[in-house]
Amino acid sequence: MQLRRIISLAILVLLAACGGSRGSVPAGPTGAAAPAAAVERFLSLATAKNYREMGLVFGTREGTIYRLDPSRQVEQRMYAIAEILKHERFAIVNEEQIPGRNGEAVRMTVNITNRGQRKAVPFTVVRFGNAWLVEQVDLERITRTPL
Repeated sequence: MQLRRIISLAILVLLAACGGSRGSVPAGPTGAAAPAAAVERFLSLATAKNYREMGLVFGTREGTIYRLDPSRQVEQRMYAIAEILKHERFAIVNEEQIPGRNGEAVRMTVNITNRGQRKAVPFTVVRFGNAWLVEQVDLERITRTPL
């Protein structure tokens, strides 16, 4: 039942309409110097429950999520993602170029272990200037229940 509540919260937050005025962008470094470093930083911030800074590592090739959405919505989304990504440990096991996005995006497979269960979770990481941002996390890989 707890997992269903988390999934429902995540869906509501992620599908919330973008409205209101954009809040202030927190101070701090944007992204990371390399794709793997972006994933590691994102997961470390999720563990630390630092939702504001998670938003500085999440975005598109145009910039962080803060350029699109108000700070409050960004923090709510990062909270939902962090709840789903709770883990005891993780390991990046694969990095590959995405066809058609050579040099600007990579897909990384991250083994996330929680409560003794390991799941391979794809992360898409994208170049933003000289930094890398997490663009997408396949959260369904974690929330999907086995048949």
